[in-house]
Amino acid sequence: MMTTTNTTAFKRMGRILSLVFSDYNEARTFREAFLRLVLYSVLFVIGYRLNLVFDNVPDGRIFDGYVMAALFCGLSVLSGFMNNMICIGGCLTMLLFMVIKLAISVTIGIIALPICVSMNMYQLIKYGTVIVNFCNQS
Repeated sequence: MMTTTNTTAFKRMGRILSLVFSDYNEARTFREAFLRLVLYSVLFVIGYRLNLVFDNVPDGRIFDGYVMAALFCGLSVLSGFMNNMICIGGCLTMLLFMVIKLAISVTIGIIALPICVSMNMYQLIKYGTVIVNFCNQS
């Protein structure tokens, strides 16, 4: 009796995993939202552990983690605007361009990170329930 229940649970879990890793639009959006949330969390932990910039400030570790996650969020938002931009010049020009782009991306990321996290959580919940409901119908 116990093996039948476990087999049914494994079959249902297998159907959910096969839908999540398929090429359906819902599954692709679910996967992207989940991976972005995991990446934001990992970058926050890395920034929190390294504590590079705000070493003497109280609660500086939290801000370091937030800035590290905001850097990636800002780069992903900024790449939509400046993805195919060509910078003509020497090595110093390219270095200056990258420093300015990093500074702008941190600034944008500090503002956009809560919006991106909440949007990804919404997509995760929305498309996760769609996938689970579709699996339960089968």
